[in-house]
Amino acid sequence: MRGNWVKRGSPTAPVVVFIHGVLSSGEQCWQHASGAYWPDIVAADKELTDLGVYVFTYSTGIFSGGYRLADAVDALKEHLVLDEITGSVGIVFVCHSMGGIIARKYLVSRATELIERNAQIAILLLASPSLGSAYADWLKPLAKVLKHSQGDALRFTRSNAWLDDLDREFMNLKEGGRLSIVGKELIEDRFIAFYRFWRNKVVEPFSGARYFGEPYKVPESDHFSIAKIENERAIQHRQLRRLVLEWRQAKISAISVNGSAERSRTNPEERSEEPCPISIVDTTTGGLRDINPDDPPSQGSLSVVDETVARDLHASLEVIMVDPTTRHLIDRFWDLDASDRREIALELGLICDVEVALPEQQRYDLALVRASERDLLERLEELVEERE
Repeated sequence: MRGNWVKRGSPTAPVVVFIHGVLSSGEQCWQHASGAYWPDIVAADKELTDLGVYVFTYSTGIFSGGYRLADAVDALKEHLVLDEITGSVGIVFVCHSMGGIIARKYLVSRATELIERNAQIAILLLASPSLGSAYADWLKPLAKVLKHSQGDALRFTRSNAWLDDLDREFMNLKEGGRLSIVGKELIEDRFIAFYRFWRNKVVEPFSGARYFGEPYKVPESDHFSIAKIENERAIQHRQLRRLVLEWRQAKISAISVNGSAERSRTNPEERSEEPCPISIVDTTTGGLRDINPDDPPSQGSLSVVDETVARDLHASLEVIMVDPTTRHLIDRFWDLDASDRREIALELGLICDVEVALPEQQRYDLALVRASERDLLERLEELVEERE
């Protein structure tokens, strides 16, 4: 098992996580006969430049035997934690076949943690047997001989209590609305061989189009080719791009951050002299309060930024970064040395002296949101360029 970064994105952008299917791998699943590799295509897409791209691989060979789906889910959870993906502003799962089951089980099993973090989830399912596959039923005797627990787990739900329970749990999680989940399901068009005579598919539409509206059948695709694209013009990639862009624009809405929207309507020079109160958690009381930079803070009062405020800052940045030019500027800003970032933010009055003590991520999230609201992005770009 392993997780590989294809590209590390902006710290304020979601991460695309590819998860392959049964009897495959992180390399084989996503590679077209031409050599094109879908994760590389996502990494190079000019409309998705700030996103991170990550490929997760788990054990699923013919002789993987007792390595169960639950083990793969545990491995996914550990790799997402170790590679700091769980702290991302959002995760986009791209899942082929059994990879969709692993992603859904991960979301169900970690629901409490994800809800507490206000995680934003998008998921693209490619020929994923949400209700199982008849071919797994037929291959049950072989799976039993090989003691292949993963193959046994893909049987139809009518004889598969585990998959039936997962289907119900995921549906309840999605429809409950406590965890934000959007998605798209792509289904295969034909069987992998003898398709002129054999009409049944590995994953039938009723099993592969289960959770999200308007599923799409990829023309001429089979169970394996649906995950292998030649270039960014492939319909699968265009569907992924559309899902991501619409999700970022619609699901992560703009909000006002501590009254900065009101200050944005005043003169920039006057704003730089105004106090800029922020919400913090006072460690002596555990309560949330506003502080003013003109007031001396109590000892330890800046130890933690309220989690709701931090999430709201990320939400505002997501809206700002819908524009590719702004995304690029924010990436350039984060590429600067820490001292340069601090000098720029202070020079433009985007943070107060007291806010320098905030954690770096929240400090500059706040600064970048204010730069946008105060129409200072052009000046910000000039200062970034001077220091590059």
